[in-house]
Amino acid sequence: MIPGYTERNMIKKSIPQLPSMNLLRSKEFYEVNLGFKTFKHYDDILLLEKDGIELHLWLCDDPSIPQNSSVYYHVDGIDSMYSDYKSKGIVHKNAHLKDQPWGMREFYVSDLDGNLLKFGQSISL
Repeated sequence: MIPGYTERNMIKKSIPQLPSMNLLRSKEFYEVNLGFKTFKHYDDILLLEKDGIELHLWLCDDPSIPQNSSVYYHVDGIDSMYSDYKSKGIVHKNAHLKDQPWGMREFYVSDLDGNLLKFGQSISL
């Protein structure tokens, strides 16, 4: 345990929350293209899950917000994931699979509203 922290004030989980201009359209994109499953759907928020990781999409009416939002996922099997997403035509045109100088192999996907989904796997340098 970190000095000065107790069980009561430790962060246990992080859930990314991204804006969506249209929850039904986003639901289809995330389920069909990325393999997420919806576990709750309300009028203004959509709760999704994949591989034990939650993602919440909230209804937004300002297109500049999703165009400036992102989430980073650490993954395993990035090469096969990249091949799958590339075959679906959802890999960002300027962010194909690449080894980065900071020790990550990465690529990005942009959802229908412009949220940037970053996928990375650690590599040996």
